[in-house]
Amino acid sequence: MRLFQKTKALLAVCSGNAQPLSAVPDEAFASEMLGKGFAVEPSEPFFYSPVDGTLESISDTCHAYTILTEDGLDVLVHIGVDTVTLGGRGFSPAVQAGRRIRAGELLARVDLELLKEKGLPTVTSVLVTNPEMLESIEYQFGKVIGGKDAVVAYRTKKKG
Repeated sequence: MRLFQKTKALLAVCSGNAQPLSAVPDEAFASEMLGKGFAVEPSEPFFYSPVDGTLESISDTCHAYTILTEDGLDVLVHIGVDTVTLGGRGFSPAVQAGRRIRAGELLARVDLELLKEKGLPTVTSVLVTNPEMLESIEYQFGKVIGGKDAVVAYRTKKKG
């Protein structure tokens, strides 16, 4: 009964330009070593949840967020490249770990100018860190509005 299996979406985590992970200037992301997904070069300082789920964790430096969806996907939002070196400076989380979060809900505000001033890429990766759960995945790259536009359409494998 595949007819009734719904396609779900991962939304743009921020407004800007959605692109393949291969565009990220970090080999671990670009090679999909950490999972399948996409990246967005942000044009605004607001970052949103790409999915409904439980906010499992926020890194101590507030640059990385993990969300567990109801269908079992582990989704990682990693803001910028090498931003852990800032020790949390420039990152203002709008949520707390451990609670339910909705797709399009504000995760954080980020001082993108500080990242640029420190020479850190602002490109943000959204990864499904357990891609073996995916039956199919399709991408729609280009200009996006954060928290509104779908970048990925996916289906998870049936359990059992």
